[in-house]
Amino acid sequence: MIDGVPMFTWLELNVNELCNRTCVFCPRSSTYPNQNIHMDIETANKVAVELLELDFKGTVNISGTGESLLTKHLIDIVFEFGSRDIPIEIVTNGDKLKEDYIKRLYRAGLSQIVVSMYDGPEQIDYFNDLFAKCNIDKKLYTLRDRWYDEDAEYGLIYTNRAGFLGDDLPSPEDRYCYYPSYSMYIDWNGDALLCCQDMYNRTIILGNIKDQSLLEIWKSKKLDEYRKKLSSGDRDASPCDNCNANGMVFGANHAKAW
Repeated sequence: MIDGVPMFTWLELNVNELCNRTCVFCPRSSTYPNQNIHMDIETANKVAVELLELDFKGTVNISGTGESLLTKHLIDIVFEFGSRDIPIEIVTNGDKLKEDYIKRLYRAGLSQIVVSMYDGPEQIDYFNDLFAKCNIDKKLYTLRDRWYDEDAEYGLIYTNRAGFLGDDLPSPEDRYCYYPSYSMYIDWNGDALLCCQDMYNRTIILGNIKDQSLLEIWKSKKLDEYRKKLSSGDRDASPCDNCNANGMVFGANHAKAW
């Protein structure tokens, strides 16, 4: 709790708008553009400084709409958090992972690398060997199998990304959603979005951390309205009315605390 409200424990950073792949299950395979734009170090610094002041106990996750390892100044961005002992992880397709890059990331304070493997089971040995050469303990990285075909839904749980991919995907039985109760999403330019499911449409922008503090945004009237609606099962407001994501995987205790 801080200032009388429960604190978020998951903060996702979208650090660029580039990807080197066009996976068929991703919006990038159709209409979403590749753009050479990146989060600057000053934005990352402001987030890190404020998290330290808030005594943040959660995790910062670098993922979003692009491939994390294509980000300019990624080592410096990681250092902003790692040097302050703020847990930070990166999600990547692993294509750009090399020994030197891995070592530099962990020296900068990276807590975890999550590698999504899309090509086949042979990648397991490849990445295990690569991390072993860097003397990285297996507890400090995760390999996720994502190489399945369409019949197996590519090993993923599909969502329509708050309606960005249309409404032909099945809706979850339960309509409650806890995303606004435990998580924040900061875009490359400092915009705070409603949640990670809306990262392609960017329907709701709660504010910008260059003008407001994280805590001000977290306690904002607009976010609280969504929080109350979604924790009671009301998805009538946009973009939630077109979203089929299961928002109950995490955050139940946070929602109760609110």
